[in-house]
Parts: sequence; structure tokens; C-alpha cells
Amino acid sequence: MTVVPDVLCVEQLSKSFGALRAVDDVSLRITRGQVVGLIGASGSGKTTLLRCMTGLERHDAGYVSIEGKPFGRVSVGGVDRQQTRKEMDALRPKLGLVFQQLNLWPHLTAIENIIRPQVVVLKRSREEATAKAVQLLTTLGLSAKSSEYPYALSGGQRQRVAIARALAMDPALMLFDEPTSALDPELVGEVVALLRDLAAMGMTMVIVTHEMGFATKVSDRIVAMNAGKIIFDGKTRGADLASNRPLAGSHYT
Repeated sequence: MTVVPDVLCVEQLSKSFGALRAVDDVSLRITRGQVVGLIGASGSGKTTLLRCMTGLERHDAGYVSIEGKPFGRVSVGGVDRQQTRKEMDALRPKLGLVFQQLNLWPHLTAIENIIRPQVVVLKRSREEATAKAVQLLTTLGLSAKSSEYPYALSGGQRQRVAIARALAMDPALMLFDEPTSALDPELVGEVVALLRDLAAMGMTMVIVTHEMGFATKVSDRIVAMNAGKIIFDGKTRGADLASNRPLAGSHYT
């Protein structure tokens, strides 16, 4: 039997803000090629979990690993320690992050937004980085917009530039934080089509959203959170959600 490797593994992760346990002993495994919809109401813990998984928030307990390598907290001789920034930065390119705000550099054109991180972080030559950027802009239907600045692009076009910038880093996992929340309703279908195209390319993805309908359209697996715990974990595509039983505890097994 062929064993499908874990791209992301979360083990017994917890995070508190004062007396509030935002993420409560959560374990989760995501294998290569999966598209996971991480859903839950505001305050359910999904965004905090995303931030802990990506190292943007330091968790209190538990472990995260990316393709089998520890990320964030490590146990050495039975004693936990926080990894150094250098250790974490070595794995950060494995995670492609697309946030609600998109965070494009306003003083750079669309293509420069994609070229610059490759040159600075991955140390690619400008020629190689440019070729990668051109290919991605063409794939995402933005070749005619490569010289435009973010202010001149529509919301959907800015989002595709942000996705191209993340893909240019050759990530093992793409993570989307509420990808439709800042878009006009008529653009949601465009986002669905784009994410399905990425899934067809074999991209492993985690999509954080509070919209169940959107999640079921783009995901093959739903992970639902409430009060900091995973309360449901089941298949969507080609399966009847109602037939999948909620998990009794917070662990994915």
C-alpha cells in the first residue's frame, strides 16, 4: 500500500488569550492533494488555528510539522523550545498564504509583486523569477495586467495576483483566509472556479471560511470548529455531508 505523506501535521495544539482558550487541544493531518475547508462561526478558533499553523501566532502547547519537519515548537530531550526565526524562515516558503487584505505592495506592478519575493527569499535569478511570474500570470488570466499597479486592478484581479505571488514560491500547501469576504458577490463564482483549477493541478489547500456553501463547492473535506475544538471532519465532494458523523473529541484520527 502506498502511504500518502502528510503535508501538514498538527498535534494537540492549544492557544489561549488570557482566560480564553481559543484553540483547545486540536490535532489535524492534511495529506498531499487534499483541499480542506476549515469552517466555523466568528470566534470558533479557525483563524487562530490558521495563524498558529503558519507561525504567525506562537501557540502554548502542541506541535506543527510541515512535510515531516518541525515548525514553531520542538521537543529536545523532552524539553520544549521555540524555534529560532532562522529555523522557521527555512520552512516558511513551503506555506503559501493569501489573506483577506491580500497585502500586495502598492508601489510595485503586478509582475513585480510576484518577482520580488522569489529573488529576495528564494534567491532566484531575475530571469528565472520573471519567467515564473509570466507563466503564472498567463495561467491565471492576468497577462494583460502584468504592468498594472494594484490600485488599477479589480478586487478579483488583485486576489489572483496575490495567489500568483504565493504559487511562485512553489509551496507545499496553500492557505486562504476568507477568500470571498472582501469580494463582490458576483465574483464568488470566479473564486470557486479558480480554486477548483488549483485543486485539479494537485495543489494541497486549506481554505478558512465561515460560508458552508462556498466550502462545500471547493473542498473535498470539511473540518468544522466550535469553541476552539474540531467538532466535525468529513468528506464533501462525492459524499453526503449528512452521512458523516461529527467527531466526539477534538482529534482527527
